[in-house]
Amino acid sequence: MHWKSSSLTVAAAGIIREQIQAYRISNEKQIVAEFVQLLSLPNHASDTPDIERNAQAIAQMLERRGVAVRLLRGPGAAPLVYGELRTPGVGLTLGLYAHYDGQPVDATQWRSPPFSPVLRDASGHAMDWQGRAHLDPEWRIYARSAGDDKAPIESAVAALDALRSAHVPLTVNVKFMFEGEEEVGSPHLEQILKQYPEVLEADAWLWCDGPVHQSGHMQLFFGSRGETDLEITVYGPARALHSGHYGNWAPNPIMLLTHLLDSMRDTDAKILIPGFYDDVRALSAAEREALANTPAADEQLKQELAIATPEGHGAALAEQILKPSMNLRGIAAGHLGPQAANVINTEASASIDFRLVPSQTPERVQAAVEQFIARQGWFIVHQTPDLATRRAHSRVIKLEWGSGYPAYRAAMDSPVALAVASTVEQAIGDRIIKVVSLGGSAPMYLFAGKRETPVIGVPIANHDNNQHAADENLRLQNLWDGIDIYAFLFSQLKND
Repeated sequence: MHWKSSSLTVAAAGIIREQIQAYRISNEKQIVAEFVQLLSLPNHASDTPDIERNAQAIAQMLERRGVAVRLLRGPGAAPLVYGELRTPGVGLTLGLYAHYDGQPVDATQWRSPPFSPVLRDASGHAMDWQGRAHLDPEWRIYARSAGDDKAPIESAVAALDALRSAHVPLTVNVKFMFEGEEEVGSPHLEQILKQYPEVLEADAWLWCDGPVHQSGHMQLFFGSRGETDLEITVYGPARALHSGHYGNWAPNPIMLLTHLLDSMRDTDAKILIPGFYDDVRALSAAEREALANTPAADEQLKQELAIATPEGHGAALAEQILKPSMNLRGIAAGHLGPQAANVINTEASASIDFRLVPSQTPERVQAAVEQFIARQGWFIVHQTPDLATRRAHSRVIKLEWGSGYPAYRAAMDSPVALAVASTVEQAIGDRIIKVVSLGGSAPMYLFAGKRETPVIGVPIANHDNNQHAADENLRLQNLWDGIDIYAFLFSQLKND
């Protein structure tokens, strides 16, 4: 099937864009009100009742637009909200993926409650937006999942409303797939998709997650890194010991753990585990060209983030996120400050995530890590060891792996990639940035499947949205841009 973007002139594209924006301007408060209602629903994947409320709310949003909806379920899984919108005589099917679950929250770190959405101006003042005649596009909505990842859901349904209001017909059948477990690693997604294989039948999928480029310009991404995570626990004495009486004799688990971590990665981002990079696939010619054309935002980010010298021997961020990485997420042992005690602790733990690139697999990475640790004299267990095991081995370590998944990259020079890029440029009236891959991880490979269906990332959130952190937010203009982009993708993509 040969994809193409509609051959609109600049003037014709401008007229459609004006029609969509006219609808949005006339209905912006209703759009924000619907978005606020969705953001008001707590959405951590482990909270089954809250997740169910989110799924039901999204299903109702789709049904109000004439979308045929099913909640796909599996044992222990959050509902996968699936919808179809078919147009008579249209042969092309476009899928749209986003997720509705969010990261955990520590409400004490937020300026306002994370599930009580607030609109703030550029100075951070809360705005009474319901009483305003017009909403400033630079205002931001503060709430968990405002940027990651409920914004595409609201933008997509508002795009359908705008097209209908302007009497612009859809040129594609649309499938919607909204997941409720992405932030916990999508543990049930593969099984649900195997249970309902027909839902993946599409000519291309849009992966609507992630931020726009740090420069503020719209970007498309053509892949994401894979991921596997590891929880480590090392053991010292069976009970905490006085450091004066037993220091220099009883092994200190914090020291053991920090030396192990130091042996796995240097301070300039290089992973020191033998064989870790063996499966890394070289960049294609199209990927090398895209990397060379990616604007560098490093100096801006260094100032914004107060980083004097980034890791990577001077390599740009765009290049570094195309490499595998090892991140120490956290370390726990003993106490600090007033709670610190002069003891040798019984254990120490660390949490690690590994980001993978094509053609690495979680299985081979996990094997390489375990072999490396074993060669350093550690006795590896995968369950909490009993005292007999700890007496029998001088260095006992518990490794608990997450399941993980591989990386994915679509061909950047395929007909569908070129058509999607051209259509998005028509939507925003400007050139876009084409990025080889996001640095983050997402199970894009599941949607490509054995059919090798193209999966292309179409993010809309502002890069500084505090994703996964306190005071997560979405700039209103990014929500408006999303409406324009999805409206054009639904109405201007075609096939010969």
